[in-house]
Amino acid sequence: MAVKVLITRKFKTGKFNEAHKLLMELRSMATVRNGYISGETLMSRKDNNKFLVISTWVSEKRWDEWQGNQKRKDFSKKMEQFLESPEKIEVFLVGEKIPEWVDMA
Repeated sequence: MAVKVLITRKFKTGKFNEAHKLLMELRSMATVRNGYISGETLMSRKDNNKFLVISTWVSEKRWDEWQGNQKRKDFSKKMEQFLESPEKIEVFLVGEKIPEWVDMA
């Protein structure tokens, strides 16, 4: 089952330009990973230091492999110096898994 991964990052004021290169390198590495489908980066309308990355992966297993990849960990470590707070990662299921409460008929 596919997953959507939402990563929220809030950068220190004035630090996004320095972190942008790292973000682009990290994104380009992700796009060639086995299981990567797509991704987009959004900037908050109310806070231009807050970004949301949404990526789609063919399975949670493939995302977990990428999240555990040493190169990704190294880039995340480099990016920490530019972040106001730790990145927040949430994984959402996409597809046919239906909660039990849906079938109440």
